[in-house]
Amino acid sequence: MALFKRKEPILGIDISPSAVKLIELSRSGTRFRVEAFAIEPLSEGMMEDRNPADTDDMAEVIKRAWRNSGARTRHAAVAVPTSSVIQRTVPMPAEFKQSDIEVNIPIEASQYIPYPIEEIYLDFEVKGPSAASAEMQDVMLVATRKENVDTRDAALKNAGLVPAIVDMEAYALENTFRLLMDSLPKASANAGGLNLSKARDGLTALVDVGATMTNLYILQEDRVIFTREQSFGADHLTVRVAEAYGLTREQAEQAKRTGPLADDYGSMVLEPFKQMLAEQIGHGLQFFFSSDQFISGRYTVDSIVLVGGGAMIMGLDRVVADVLGITTLVANPFKNMGSAARVNSGALLRDAPLLAVACGLALRSFD
Repeated sequence: MALFKRKEPILGIDISPSAVKLIELSRSGTRFRVEAFAIEPLSEGMMEDRNPADTDDMAEVIKRAWRNSGARTRHAAVAVPTSSVIQRTVPMPAEFKQSDIEVNIPIEASQYIPYPIEEIYLDFEVKGPSAASAEMQDVMLVATRKENVDTRDAALKNAGLVPAIVDMEAYALENTFRLLMDSLPKASANAGGLNLSKARDGLTALVDVGATMTNLYILQEDRVIFTREQSFGADHLTVRVAEAYGLTREQAEQAKRTGPLADDYGSMVLEPFKQMLAEQIGHGLQFFFSSDQFISGRYTVDSIVLVGGGAMIMGLDRVVADVLGITTLVANPFKNMGSAARVNSGALLRDAPLLAVACGLALRSFD
């Protein structure tokens, strides 16, 4: 969903429930370079219903991230949550040009969107000839409530930045996934030993493990074909630590990150949590395979790619692979990138899974 399109470099800024993640990329030929990045945590209550509760407070965090990163550009791209966006493929006459679609899309939207037209932003993408009729073309209608865009727009402006693009998290992750495709295993037992790039129906599950939500994206080649949001995230581990050791939430979060914790932490708390998270991912996959569109049984998931803060939990990829029997890896979109001298390469490597959405947004600079 691009409100404006620019050729110049833009910052990718991911405003998630737990932190603001910012990254700036450059490109020379086909090689990308990380010019700057920063992650600034959010205090409890700063996000409300997935939107900034106070745009001035959020602006201060964004401004701090921008300053600490050393970024130069002020143009920025942000994303709205995938779950807050309504997408529908609608048929339109094949002879309709861009201007015709722009006139007619609000009329079509009124049939699918459960909100008054004046309360939403609309965008569309022409997908091509319709399979149902040679006289029609398929148009992807995309809509979200204005508050989802306006709160982010205001926070960027109040931080002294220039909003350039508003995207959807799923589209940002598609961009990032294209950087990861070469890292996927070329053969999989689930795919019958076929080369992944040639397996006709082989799919990849990209799992974004956030603080409060886990989002499952099923990709066919490099396009998202299915999404599901589950109310389970890394905060559940914080709650378990607090309950097990009599700590406050803040103390538990700190102990989880830096220690020390009791000797039984691994066996009594961490391993059961990883097992439960793997099972949650499995439930999401079962829901995908049982949905009407994909119930044919022709589809296999060959690989699982983990992103988000939860992906940084040590050994989670191993547990997911063991529980589900599917090759699992933690995403590092910066594996083949260089970085500017001022970038802390160790921190970038450590935080790579956290930056997946922000990276995909920054890649919009090069569309």
